[in-house]
Amino acid sequence: MSAVPASGVRQLGRHATAIGSVLVLVAFTALWEVFSRLSFVVPDVAATLVALVDNLSDETYLRHLRATLIAVFWVFVIGVVLGGFLGLVLGLSKFARAMFEPILLAFNGMPKIVLYPLILPIFHLGYGSKIVMGVLFCVFPVLINVAAGIRDMPVVYWKLARSLDASRWQQLTAFVLPAIRRPLLTGIRLAVSLATVGVVLSEFFATKEGLGRVVLQSYSGGDYAAMVATILLLITISFVISLLLWRLEKGVR
Repeated sequence: MSAVPASGVRQLGRHATAIGSVLVLVAFTALWEVFSRLSFVVPDVAATLVALVDNLSDETYLRHLRATLIAVFWVFVIGVVLGGFLGLVLGLSKFARAMFEPILLAFNGMPKIVLYPLILPIFHLGYGSKIVMGVLFCVFPVLINVAAGIRDMPVVYWKLARSLDASRWQQLTAFVLPAIRRPLLTGIRLAVSLATVGVVLSEFFATKEGLGRVVLQSYSGGDYAAMVATILLLITISFVISLLLWRLEKGVR
């Protein structure tokens, strides 16, 4: 049996992600069809796609979609900025790390949704409560990855900075930020999905607009095709953004 040429292996490697995605999609679709035959709650693929097209042509649905996307955007921005700042503080300061890291790690392991009854009376209905809840979900991946990236920096970087008599700002911009760009991108990629989860979970409970409210109303009304179509839309948006960020992260050395 002849060996596969090296060029063929490289070519296959370049398309491995696309091939894997297609295989997962095919397997997922097949399982979806099987479960749709077993439970009336799960609509078939065709009915779900029809419901999705109908939803995207409805102005009320698009208003809910805009509400969710705007909230996710602000949650993502605030979570990345706040997580990046706190990660820098923990990574650069041994005193802050010793004092706050155990508390933050313990808080990260706690189910954030249990805090929603406390957040709601303070920030009320609308964007305030779900943005705060979403930030609680997405801030920790950025914080933890940035702090870990700084701690894992080679010692030679710090020696070089000191030998060049670099200021604190120069150390941050010329040494620290370039060294942690990959863990930072990892945290950002994880934050996208968690921002969406936090916002949508909040919309399940006490908000007037958003796709979480649409899912809950569809379930209560027995419109399972519309419910699954909305969930599919959320998964697709998060997956595409995460995949793009993963490819960017993969290209960073």
